[in-house]
Amino acid sequence: MILKEYIKICLAVAILSVSVYLIPPLTLPFSSVPFTLQTLIIVLIAYLYKPTQAFIAITLYLFLGGIGLPIFSGGQGGFDKLIGPTGGFLVLFPFIAYFIAYFKTKDSHFINLLIGVIFSIGVLYLVACLWLSYSINIGYMTAITMMLPFIPFDILKVFLAYSIYRRLPEDLIYPLKETVHN
Repeated sequence: MILKEYIKICLAVAILSVSVYLIPPLTLPFSSVPFTLQTLIIVLIAYLYKPTQAFIAITLYLFLGGIGLPIFSGGQGGFDKLIGPTGGFLVLFPFIAYFIAYFKTKDSHFINLLIGVIFSIGVLYLVACLWLSYSINIGYMTAITMMLPFIPFDILKVFLAYSIYRRLPEDLIYPLKETVHN
């Protein structure tokens, strides 16, 4: 990697780290999963970066949070957050970003939004709820049901991330904006 790519990755880690402080984490009474802006930033990174860059940036973020920096929801850090109830979401974030970045296209807004929704909600929720259900000892369907109120907000986050991605001026984000994975 060249210096420019390292800078891009560090910028993504910094923005993602700050995103948990932009709004206070809201934990709904029926869920142990807090509402944050992380998903919006994960999807934005996926739209802006190449797959490997997005994966590395988010993995580095998880590493920094895992060693104790207070960059996870609620200003928390530590390995216990990676294996706790929301750990499934955290651990899947690099993969979600990788696949959104890999499958995005320069030809279709609809396809890009659909890819964002499928991976950041469909795949993420279905897999992370396995982890959630196991870690708090509830049934899988109960875990899925707990997550249902978050879906409209996460769909909105995907649309907002894509809208930001599409509206950033080329000269401002160049060379950050990557339109295809090749």
